[in-house]
Amino acid sequence: MKIVLTTTIKIKSKISRLLPVKTDKPVSLEDAKEIMNAIASFEMEAPIHIGDIVNQNILGKKINLVATKTIEK
Repeated sequence: MKIVLTTTIKIKSKISRLLPVKTDKPVSLEDAKEIMNAIASFEMEAPIHIGDIVNQNILGKKINLVATKTIEK
């Protein structure tokens, strides 16, 4: 079974402390925990726009992390 992971990452912003993100393709349940542990250490700085790739090729698995919200400041 594969799922698209949706979660949040830390962001340096005056508006919000968390940025909602998702994987750009489904990941196996076996890989999900490892990927979530890696994502927990990510931190971005505003501005970020919806659809921006905030991290490419997570853990060498050809999976990208995409912003699902625009945060300007």
